[in-house]
Amino acid sequence: MLCPDCKTAAPGGSPCPACGHTVPERETFAGQGGRYLAVLAGVSATLLAVTLLARALGAGGPVLARLYAKGWQWLYATFVATPVIVGIYYWFVLREEEIAVTDEAISRRSHWGGEHLRWADVQAYRRLSLPLRQTRLGRLTWFSRFFPRGRPDGAHGRLSSWPGATYELAGPPDAQGHSLIMRLEPGTIDDMAWLLELVQERLGPPQEG
Repeated sequence: MLCPDCKTAAPGGSPCPACGHTVPERETFAGQGGRYLAVLAGVSATLLAVTLLARALGAGGPVLARLYAKGWQWLYATFVATPVIVGIYYWFVLREEEIAVTDEAISRRSHWGGEHLRWADVQAYRRLSLPLRQTRLGRLTWFSRFFPRGRPDGAHGRLSSWPGATYELAGPPDAQGHSLIMRLEPGTIDDMAWLLELVQERLGPPQEG
């Protein structure tokens, strides 16, 4: 494990040899569903404010008036509400997301099922460049540019031109020859940078995939 104060490696539960603080035996990382909901709710609120302001200023007034006159308020309501509905969906998907790191293993509990890998069983640690559409959350991951603690490399991990910094831990093959692949993606886990530091302390730097 790593001391969260000075980043010195030491066994979990022991005093840090550098600063004397107790090194955590277990570090947990929650999902980012609440952040997606907050950002997308903000998008809905912005759409509502912009359309109301445009109508008050007369911009698009005749169009909006015709929509209301024809009973098409539902179309306007759907347009404004869609982002927050998407946010609620992803909050639901990510509300169970949790990664736990100890001296012995890394494990994940999520909407897609549980995963557990002992460090001794990890056979490869890779960094992949993937387009957003191939990540677990798809293009919605773009919104994680607004989550400072979820970016992989601090200020250098912004997603405005993100090539797909996805990290994979590969375990041993099972009886059918399929390896367990645990994928760590920005936008799903809080404090991604610290999680990657803990992984690197056990496995070293990732290979470029």
